[in-house]
Formats: sequence, C-alpha cells, structure tokens
Amino acid sequence: MIELFSIPTEQAVLCSFMDFAESGEYIEQMNAEDFYATKHQIIFNHIKNQHNKGEGHDAVVIWDRIRSNSLESSQVNESYIMELSSVMALPRLIQTHVKTLKDLSTRRKIAELSKHVSVIANDTTSYTAETAIERVQSLVSSLDSTVQTQGTFKISDVTRRVVSNVIDRHQKLHDGIDPDVDILKTGFIELDNKLDRIDPTDLIIIGARPSMGKTTFAQNIFLDLAVNQSKTVLFMSGEMSSEQIVERLISCLGQIPLKLVRSARFDNEGAGCIYRATDILNKCPIYINDKSQPSLADIRREARKVKQSTFGKLDAIVVDYLQIMTPPEKSGNKVQEIGDISNGLKKIAKDFGCPVFALSQLNRSLENRPNKRPVMSDIRESGAIEQDADIIMFIYRDEVYNKDSKDAGTAEIIIGKARNGSTGIVRLATDLSQATFCDLSPEYYQEQGLGGGV
Repeated sequence: MIELFSIPTEQAVLCSFMDFAESGEYIEQMNAEDFYATKHQIIFNHIKNQHNKGEGHDAVVIWDRIRSNSLESSQVNESYIMELSSVMALPRLIQTHVKTLKDLSTRRKIAELSKHVSVIANDTTSYTAETAIERVQSLVSSLDSTVQTQGTFKISDVTRRVVSNVIDRHQKLHDGIDPDVDILKTGFIELDNKLDRIDPTDLIIIGARPSMGKTTFAQNIFLDLAVNQSKTVLFMSGEMSSEQIVERLISCLGQIPLKLVRSARFDNEGAGCIYRATDILNKCPIYINDKSQPSLADIRREARKVKQSTFGKLDAIVVDYLQIMTPPEKSGNKVQEIGDISNGLKKIAKDFGCPVFALSQLNRSLENRPNKRPVMSDIRESGAIEQDADIIMFIYRDEVYNKDSKDAGTAEIIIGKARNGSTGIVRLATDLSQATFCDLSPEYYQEQGLGGGV
C-alpha cells in the first residue's frame, strides 16, 4: 500500500523554513494539516505564528516557544528540534518539497472523504438516497475549495492583461469584426444596450408577480442564447414539466398559439409551424431538468453532467424559480434559507464560469400600492438576493391590473440593478398566447415619444 506521507520531505521543509529567511512565500502557502506527523504540525504552527508576527523563527526560537507549552513539549523535545536543524536542506528544492507535501495532503483528504462516503452510504437511518447524494456532493465541494488557490497579482500584470484585451477588441473593430461575438446577450436589443454585457460569473434575478410572464421571458432569453448564439443552456424547471416547457418553446419558435399546440387542434399551416419549430429545437444545445424543488447540489450535479456530455461547454444556467428550491439546510428561517440559496447560486456561476438566471417571486404587498411597478424591496426574502445578484430585472405588464390599459400588449422590463450597466426601463412587445416577448418597432417608440425605448 502506498503511504500518503513523507517524513523526510516534511523534515526538509521544516528545516528550510527555520534556516532560510526568504522562505516566507512558501510558509504562507501551507497549513498545519499539510504535515502528516503531529510533531511536525506543532513545529509548523509556531513557525507560521512567528512569520505572521514578522519575527524570526530559527530552531532556537521555535524550541523556546514549544517548551513553554507542557502538552507540546511532551511530543516534541529539544533533541528532535536540534536533529531537524541539522537536516540537509537546499533553498532550490523548497518549491519541489512544498508541492509534494500539498499533493500528499490532498490525497489524504480524498482518502478520508472516501471513508465518510462509505459511512453515509451505509447509514440508511439518517439519510435517504437523495439526502445522501447531497451530503456527498457537499463534502466533495468542500474538498474542491481547499485545493483552489486565490492569487494576489501585481497591478502591472493585471494591467498588461486588460490592455492586451482592449487592444485586441479595438483591432477587431478596426477590421470589421464584432469583438463581442462571444459575449452573452439576452436577444433584446434595447435591453442588451442597457445591460452592456452579461459576464460569465453573473447572477441575474428576474422578478415578477404571477401572470407577468417571468417564465416566458426567461425561456425567450435562453432560446435566443441557444438558437441565435449557439450557447449551451441548462434549464432547471422546478415548476413545469419538460413537456410543458417544450410546448412553450414550440409555440414561441413556430409563432403558433400555445393552446393549439396543447390541444392539437391546428390546421396544415399550424402543422408546418410546429415541424419547423421542432426541427430548430432538435438542433439546440438546451438541456432540461424538471425535478421539483431542486437543490443547489442538484444544479451542480446536472451542470457537471452537461459539461461532461458537451466536452466542457456550458454557457448559462436558468433556474425557475428561486423560492421553491430546497435550501442547503432547513433552519425554519425563510430569509436565511433564501440567502443560502442565492449565495449558492452565485458560487455556482463562479465555479462553472457561466451566468445563472434565477426567477424570483415578489411580495404580495405590492398589490396594495397605487403604483404596482416592482422595486428592489419587493423581492421576497430580498436582503441577500439584492447583495448577491449582479443584475436584477422586474417585469411589469399594466394590462394585468388595468384591462383597458393603453399599454396592452407591451411589458416594462425594469432594471433595478446592473453592476456593469444602467438601471432604467426597457419596453418590449408581448404575446403570451404564443409565449413571446420581442423588441418593439421603431415606429412604436416614435408614436409614444419614448426616444429609443428607454
């Protein structure tokens, strides 16, 4: 059996740390758990404490710290410290030895994790099959975070990358090439102009009261991503079945009333619309999961599956909707639970490098206001969502409240937060009978005196 530790390597590293003043960079990379031997963990803790205080940490200083603690001195004696200080250590090998210890430490964690997984698998009393999977995924996720490193970069290095990117984009513009061809867009011209861009790590919240069309709006966005931008999309639908979703997509793409698709009472022209829409959908990189009340672990699992089946390609995740998701821990505090979910969705966006669009319910209290247009505080359990989200949009259709509204057939997309863009209102045409939102014509803006749709 292969041993997942190396005592000689640990000794060489500790000797290097005590002998060479310039080893601070490597001390900062390591933790006590990277050492297998308990006595080495004790010694390293004192080395790191001295380093953090900006004080020296040779063999004499370290022994002085250890002998003042009876518990530690019972495990590490003076002769062992002196033995360590006599170990042959070469400065040029510190990096290699540290890398070896980090690797062995990670492998020990994996081995320990496998024991936990075995216990969970056999504990049929505490865990259902579903909760067992979630617990294992949580453990794996925590292991991921221990091996990820966050770098601190000199500003000149970051500046070099930024300027290089700017010059490359400028050159593409000069050559008549769209530099934003790979940037994700919603597919709505005025809305994209307002938002400027959707970054790969963005959490986008789409909030609305019932009947406003938030699911249809989200489906229109991911349909444009897949059909017109060739982006791979995962749609987590906690409310509708996959069949219902596809019916809506066919209605939208085929521009045929949804009720005709569902009832199958269409004529030959309608059949042609359905076949054309189906042909387009069959070529789309859209993946649908309709598990009710999905958890963060479910989303991570399905996202990994999509990436595996597409050789690493996943461009957007859509979640419908936030408030029916299963929280990581049921505390009974709905605000805390929703906060954990929104924070978890933001982490998923960062970890998978793709934006997450999450639909959200709004508080019923807005119905009691004369002006029923949503504002930030209307997001149900809103505190953490406002903080975690990069973009927050609301949908308002005046005809829902005013049957004789002059704005019937249109919707206001209210941008309440846009970290890199502009807040404000964008108007879109709607035909929910055909599951459609679309850009308004220039003539509409001229008639209404709206000046460019804002």
